[in-house]
Amino acid sequence: MKISLLPEEVFSRIAAGEVVERPLSVVKEAVENSLDGGATEIKVSLFEGGKMRIVVEDNGRGIPFDELPLAAAPHATSKLRTIEELEAVSSLGFRGEALASISAVSRFELRSRAEGEESGGLLKIEGGKQVLHTPIPCRPGTRLSVEDLFYNLPARRKFLKSSAAESRRVFSFLREMAVAYPEVAFSEESDGKKGFSSSGKGSREDVLRLLWGGEGKIRRCDTASAHLSLESWFMPCPGRARSTAVTFVNGRSVNDPLLRGATGSLCRTLVGNWVFFFTLPADLLDVNIHPAKWEIRFRYPGEVYDTVQQAVLTLSGSAPSLAPGDFFPDKGRGAGHGGVFKGGRPYPSERAGRDEGESLFGRVSSPPLSLEEGERKEDSPFPESSGGEIRFLGQIASGYLLFETEEGVALMDPHAAHERIGYERGQKLSKDSLTLSRCALPLPVPPSLSLAVSGHRQALEDIGFSFSSEEGSLLLEGYPSLPGGLGEDPLRLLRSVLTEWTEDRTAPLEEVLWKRLATAACGLSVKLTTRLSPSEALALWRSLQLCEAPWTCPHGRPTVLALDSGKLQSFFGRE
Repeated sequence: MKISLLPEEVFSRIAAGEVVERPLSVVKEAVENSLDGGATEIKVSLFEGGKMRIVVEDNGRGIPFDELPLAAAPHATSKLRTIEELEAVSSLGFRGEALASISAVSRFELRSRAEGEESGGLLKIEGGKQVLHTPIPCRPGTRLSVEDLFYNLPARRKFLKSSAAESRRVFSFLREMAVAYPEVAFSEESDGKKGFSSSGKGSREDVLRLLWGGEGKIRRCDTASAHLSLESWFMPCPGRARSTAVTFVNGRSVNDPLLRGATGSLCRTLVGNWVFFFTLPADLLDVNIHPAKWEIRFRYPGEVYDTVQQAVLTLSGSAPSLAPGDFFPDKGRGAGHGGVFKGGRPYPSERAGRDEGESLFGRVSSPPLSLEEGERKEDSPFPESSGGEIRFLGQIASGYLLFETEEGVALMDPHAAHERIGYERGQKLSKDSLTLSRCALPLPVPPSLSLAVSGHRQALEDIGFSFSSEEGSLLLEGYPSLPGGLGEDPLRLLRSVLTEWTEDRTAPLEEVLWKRLATAACGLSVKLTTRLSPSEALALWRSLQLCEAPWTCPHGRPTVLALDSGKLQSFFGRE
């Protein structure tokens, strides 16, 4: 085939596909333009998740009538003039591609009235072709309307998710921006129904409290390195499988691999909600990496790991507990890497945050002392069943329990053992014992959770949760509970069940519920640092032996390290 220039309508749609992937892309570009335009009020309205219509309105400086066609032209921008400015971008938008790309794949309408003008203008574009440009009366600011997104790219349109899924993406981004810009009033509307809104009064903590709810104490920490500073916000969420982290760099929402790796590997030691705000000189940052501006490049990437690590250690109230020289995080490598012991042995990532994670659990004065009889189905670490005489030798300084058995000696992790006992106690409760409890007063579901609940409401109601709506807010009225001391805060239960299910969609929601209720006893497990009496230690050992899988906790960590006499004799050369 001969080499030839692509027609304009073809290459414009190819370029648009790099910038506009879904309704979220349209909202992101429009909101960033609004912020660059000095807006203090931004409203986003979606119809059918944005597939039918997207409307973004602001009260910013607006666009003069004569410049409206240029605003939607390719490579036209008011934020950049020279190559030198490209090397130190301080605005959110700068590429001059957003409106041109959006208008090429939709029925595009832009209304705007600039500061100082008595009337505004209307610009209409369909599939990249201008069809109308006329003066009209309108309020100050800008209103962007995008209808029938990808109507001329059916191949792209068919890959969009459901309306609910696309709405969740958009409104999650909008709420994150409300945290980043607390001085701006954000509001959302879906199919005519009002949703989340922020006051714009300038308190970041108030916005976080509104989004995260009142389930825990919100903490803040400021750290810094040679070239960047970091403002971190955290709220612990005991019982959740993993942390969620949102990152901003110089006010820009990013989804960069380096940041994902650093926050993902370090935040696992302190499970909860995280928000990070990185600030650094614009010339030490390259934002011209990705057409949609999701990725960036740091000139000194190693400092990202350092500042996040400082924040996590500070907010956990912990200092590194390993002996000097034993473990070194590889700060210079890309995110997602752990560390190694001297000698090259891998260091288990789960163990790195063990103590910090346990500090989020509650405690009881003594462990449970009995379980029903049951056959052990898991292979024992001892050569034979340990059903004979057991002698408790003591609890070492690090908290582990030392026993003498008929086969040799054994070290027990009391927290892991207690977790296994509580977990199997929960499993032994029949599903017929499930009861439905009603909240004394309907509990408002935090906005950060309401989107996920709305998308799976029927499935949640099928297993015992009940909800109602009032003035656009979702309320929790009832929840499933179990006897036997496994109850917990209803909103926390809802969040943890839904989070675990959405992370592992292979299991039925009902199974996840029962697993969550059964493992709720983990919060009652003794900590590694809890001092146990000899009778308590022996009772813990006997209860563990009656479990069906006594040698690992529900998370897969070992409960007992056994050294039989054969291993001892071999080690000391007495075979």
